[in-house]
This record gives sequence, structure tokens and C-alpha cells, in this order.
Amino acid sequence: MSDTLALVESPAQLLNVLEWAHVHPGEAASLTIAVLQPVDPRSRAQVRRLCRYASQAKVVWRRYEVRAGYLGRAGELVRLGRAVAAARRLVIGDLFSRTIQLLLPRSRAREVVVVDDGTATTELVALLTSGRQLTRWHQGDAKSAKGGPVNRWLAREELERSVFFTCMPVSAPPGAEVRPNEYAWSRATFGPARPRPGADLAGSSLVETGVIDEDRYIEAVGWIARTRAAGRYLAHRRESTAKLERIAGLTGMEIVHPELPLELTALTEPIGLSLLTFASTIAYTLPIVLRGAPVRVELCEIDDAWITPDTAARSVDFLRRISSLAIARHGLSSIPPQGRRRAGGLSEALPASQ
Repeated sequence: MSDTLALVESPAQLLNVLEWAHVHPGEAASLTIAVLQPVDPRSRAQVRRLCRYASQAKVVWRRYEVRAGYLGRAGELVRLGRAVAAARRLVIGDLFSRTIQLLLPRSRAREVVVVDDGTATTELVALLTSGRQLTRWHQGDAKSAKGGPVNRWLAREELERSVFFTCMPVSAPPGAEVRPNEYAWSRATFGPARPRPGADLAGSSLVETGVIDEDRYIEAVGWIARTRAAGRYLAHRRESTAKLERIAGLTGMEIVHPELPLELTALTEPIGLSLLTFASTIAYTLPIVLRGAPVRVELCEIDDAWITPDTAARSVDFLRRISSLAIARHGLSSIPPQGRRRAGGLSEALPASQ
């Protein structure tokens, strides 16, 4: 088995391992990517396409069906555990993952590299720095966990170095270092971008995660489509078919299912001159990927009224933070919700006289 093993569970994580390998060819010389296969068909299709690109880049990869039935899962975890135990360096896409946390005790790695898993990287770094348990931002408040398994694993005496390879504006936790992800592989391998007239709206899975009310979201999408003349809706891979049908019926927009993460879709397919997005990872990545192209990335603000009643305050704070950080980091213009203006919360109602 390779000295360097990467553990990925999504198309974005796989893309960012390829970015890391491109920038660090010496460290990645013996890289093998272990693809922990996702369940949903669209994620699997994007992973399959990216694996082809990995092969073209001469990167070795192997599939592990860790979510197949009980017996199949057990066998795959045993096989994967052996690979983890043999690796001197681990490259990890998602430290929140229970599957990966289950494997970490097997590891004797002397170096760990954490690549971006989207905006979740900002929450991961904050939780590791403060010593709280690793709970995903939309799953309630995180509690103190100074002795948690990931914290203990990262504090092992035999761990010589931990690195965060990220495009996010974060400061490294104590004892770690940050290396910038500039999407050099994507920009060198694909493109240049081919802008098309009009606007594209990138879809969001905030409804599917239970954070935003579906009716309010669809109403907002309709308003954006009308006011910004958005002709295409670039569906998120986790959006439900029923929701997408409602959006198409209300707006008349063409529903597009990208075959690759949007970072690569924007370089391999014609993309709107205006690319509109709600609070999401692409508000950070696309300004980097499209640097020098005449494509304008704009952030659609989220109204407090869209948030579902059971959403934790921590989740609302997370959305506020990633929105404001994206605007500050890349100078994005923002689109207030219908009849609203940006203020101290996610948004604030305009006076009736306006």
C-alpha cells in the first residue's frame, strides 16, 4: 500500500485531493485515493467522472462500498482499515465523517493533511481550535470535547505535522499550518471559461438539510429568476426531484444537473456571465477558479424569515459568517431578498415608504 492515503467521500473532496497532489507532487508521489462511495446517484456519477480525471493525472484510486449492507460494509471497513494502518501520511476530506472517525484509531500516520470539504472547513477549524466536539454546523450546538477522539488523535506525540490545504479564510489550529488552495490543477487542466450571455443560478441544498423552508426558498428563486433574468438553474446534487420540478414549473428556468462539481463545470461548459449563488462553498471557490474571466459571481442573501423554526442559532450564525466572509474575501456584490436590505441580521425589512 502507498505511503500516502487519501480518504474522500464526495466529489468536492476528491477534487481538492487532486488539487493538493498537483501542488505537492513530491508528497503525492505515492498517493492512493480511497473513494468511500457516496449513496446518491448524482454524487456517485460526479465521483466516477473525477476518477477518470485522476487516472489521466496518473493518480491511483480505489473504490470502497462502505455504505453497502451490513456484511459488505464490515468487509470494506476491514480492507480500508488495513490501508489506513499502513499509511505514513493521511489526506482527509471530512473529519466530521463518522466512518473516517471510526478508522482513525487504526492510523499510525506521522502527517495528516486536511483538504477542503467546502465551507464546513471554517467550522471544523473553529471547533478544533476551541476543543468542542465535531458536530456538523446544521446538526445543533457543539459541546466541549477536549478529550474527543479526533482531538486526541491530532494531539498524538507521533504526529509530526498537520496541514490544512484550503481556499477558506481560516487560521490554523494550534500546532497546525495552512497552505492555500488556489485551484491550480483545475485552471491548468481545463478552461479557459466560456461565458454565455445571461445569468445562471446555482441551486442550494439548504432545504434538504432542514435549514430553510422549501416554500420560501422556491419563492425566492422565482423572484431572482424574474429580476435577474436567470435562464438556468444549476441543481445541487442533493436537491430533491420534487423541489426541482416545482422550481421549473414556477420559473420556466432550465434545470441543469452538472456532471462535475461547479468549479469544473464553470471551466468545461459554457457558464453565465452572471453566476448567482446562495451562501455556499462556490462563493469562495468560483472567484478563484474564474480569476481573469469576465464572469461575475454574486451572492443571494438569505432572509431570516426563510429559516425553519427548529434551526439552531449556531446554524444561523454559520450562514451569516460564511456570507460576510465571502463578500469580504472576494469583493462579491450581494443581492438582497425581495423587499429587503442587508443589515445586522441575515437581512432586514425595508420601510414601507421605500
